[in-house]
Amino acid sequence: MKKIPILLLLVLVAGLLSAAPSGDFKLVKISDGIRLYERWVMHNGNKVRELKLSFDVVGAGAADVVALLKDAGKGSRWNVKSSQYKITPTRDENVWLNYIRYSLPWPMEDQDCSLRYSYAKGNPFSHSGIIYFESIRHQVYPQFKNVTRLEGTAGRWVVDELAQNQSRITYQILTNKSGSVPRWVSDPIVYDNILTTMARFKSLLQHS
Repeated sequence: MKKIPILLLLVLVAGLLSAAPSGDFKLVKISDGIRLYERWVMHNGNKVRELKLSFDVVGAGAADVVALLKDAGKGSRWNVKSSQYKITPTRDENVWLNYIRYSLPWPMEDQDCSLRYSYAKGNPFSHSGIIYFESIRHQVYPQFKNVTRLEGTAGRWVVDELAQNQSRITYQILTNKSGSVPRWVSDPIVYDNILTTMARFKSLLQHS
């Protein structure tokens, strides 16, 4: 069955082998103060798309980003097309597991991902920090029939403290190559989904 690339927080599709060579991030679009960049890199033996988004917020820091990422009740509100968003804590409060399922229209299969997050705190007197995430296989989130598991996902949220009670949030993500939809079809979907996702996340973060 043909699979179309889809963003998930988060998570999105990798590109085609015919993409541009690896290099620096290039600005793709700016929307509502959110800057979207992309580049092509080698990942697990394939050339894939890596995306980066950056935006500034007032009155929120790394701890607030962590709290929102851990909020299962709000997960589907900011993840575009997500129907399930689950959180499983671990013995370490700075490490947690996350499951996201995306509902896609017939005849496409739903997609899901199982992620492990880890929070590296910055200076205890600042709002900075880094939250890493990566794909993980865990019995708490088994694979389901007719649901495509997105593998090889990796990325991070970087929160840098700025002046005047502001923070800059930078989000990066890549995943294994998936599907064979032409870029002229997939690119608008990828860009729109991830920008909408980040706009929702930013809004919830500023009103938390």
